[in-house]
This record gives sequence, structure tokens and C-alpha cells, in this order.
Amino acid sequence: MKFRIFLSICLWTILQMATAQNNTMQVVTKRIEKEFSYRDGYEVNVDGQRAEVRIETWGKPSIKIQIDLVAKNTNKEQAEKDLEKMSYKVQKEKNKIYLGNYINVSEGAPELQSQLKAVYVIMLPEACPIYIKNNYGFTDVKNLMSNLRLNSRFSRIDLDNVKGNIDINTTFGDLIANKLDGNIKVASRRSDLTLKQMKGKYNIEAQYGILNFFATDQLLDFNLNADKSTVFFHNANSNALAYNLSVKNGKVDYPNELKFKLLDMKDTGIKKVTFRPNKEYSPVISISITFGDLYIGK
Repeated sequence: MKFRIFLSICLWTILQMATAQNNTMQVVTKRIEKEFSYRDGYEVNVDGQRAEVRIETWGKPSIKIQIDLVAKNTNKEQAEKDLEKMSYKVQKEKNKIYLGNYINVSEGAPELQSQLKAVYVIMLPEACPIYIKNNYGFTDVKNLMSNLRLNSRFSRIDLDNVKGNIDINTTFGDLIANKLDGNIKVASRRSDLTLKQMKGKYNIEAQYGILNFFATDQLLDFNLNADKSTVFFHNANSNALAYNLSVKNGKVDYPNELKFKLLDMKDTGIKKVTFRPNKEYSPVISISITFGDLYIGK
């Protein structure tokens, strides 16, 4: 009897192992590599679909591009077949370099059965402007000292040490940024924002999100219009900033030591808060929220 139980357990284990092996994901990859000489005035444009886009800078006067087209499926033949339906573009037209990946499925064709994605690794000089459009993916940019434009849907964005004219439009994609500096414009919808060590000037339009801002002494100007959002604004030296705050149908919370002037307009449901430090010039923090709460802290 014991032998039969032992044999049953062994057979069950073997079957489970065989099933696991059959269900192991098979990965098929096609790699594209290209390098262009860089000159002042060049620009890189990326149009990604289901793409992971990673931008890093280096000291060489060139733009190096690596694109991996990836398909995953438990059936390797099916992965190879589906990968053939993903095309790519790497081309240079005058001073612009265009990169992109696309999924080509004709009308009435069978649906794709594999997980498809493109992985971009782009090395470029820190002065090279870049425009990125990315849907259903991820974007990571580090150490860029030039113009950056981002148009993103269903894609997370990570930025670190980026300076210049920065223009970001994101829908259903969180933005996490550290050490942004310059003229920064953000339009977000159903996205959470976390901006740390903020410098420069900011104009932000946000809807449906949790917004965290961490200012430095080098913040020059901040304008936020938010709708149906919860906003946290942090600054270690709160007395150095001037505040114009307005919250409709929400609450305002701030440290007691700050001599804020509160005007509660009960008939309209609007709370207005102002503060002016005892100095000739201070950066102005202008925040307007509708159907949301505001928290000012250190």
C-alpha cells in the first residue's frame, strides 16, 4: 500500500514537471543596431508601441541605437510567427533620426497569440533634443541637457537629471522625476505624479491623480491647475516661498508656523490662502484645485 502511494506521488510529480516544461515561456528576439554621427541641430524621434525606451547620454559625438523586438509564447514556432508581424523603422532624414516599431495585422487575420514588445536602448550626446511617443510601455531618460518632448499613454515615465525645455503629456501613465530643471510643462490625466528636487519653472495641468511635489531653493516658479486630485507640496524652507492657493470643494492643510492668510468663501465653496515672506523677491507657488485636497508641508 505504501509503495502504491509512493508510486502515485512520483507519477504526479513527473506529470507536473512535464506540464511546467511545456508551459515555459519561449523567447524569440530580433536585434537591430545602428549608429549615426552627431552634429548640432540633430534630433531623435521615437514612435513606440508596447515599447521600453531607455535614453542615456555619453561623451561620444554619435547616436547609438539598439532595438530588440521580442516575442514570448509557450510555443516557439508561434512566437517566431507573431514576431514577423512586428516591423520597425530606423531612418535619417536631414537632421532628424526617426525610430519606431509597429504591429502589422491585416483586417480579418488571426489575433496575435504571443506577448510582443520592443526594447530601445539609445545612447546620445546630452545636448541632443529628443521626442518620444510611447503607448503601452515604459520610458526612462537620464542626464539629458536639452529639449525633451514626451507623449505617453498607458506608459510609466521615469526621468532623472534632465534639464532644458521639457514638455510631457501623459494619460494613464505615472510620472516619476528627479532633478528636473528648466521650463517644465506637464499635462496629465489619470496619472500620479512624483517630482523630486524640483528646480526651474513649472506649469502643470492635472486631472484624476495623486500629485507629490518636492521643491528646492532653486525652484523659480510653480503653477498648478488640478481637477479631482490630491496634492502634496513639500519644501524644507516653506517661509522662502510666496503662496497663492485656491481649493474648491476640498480642504487645505498647512503648518501652523506659517502665517497664512485664509479666506473661506462659504457661498462658493472656495478656500483661498495667501502668504508673502519678508523678502523683496520670492518664487510664487500658485495652486488651484477643484474637487480635491491640498497639503502643504516640509
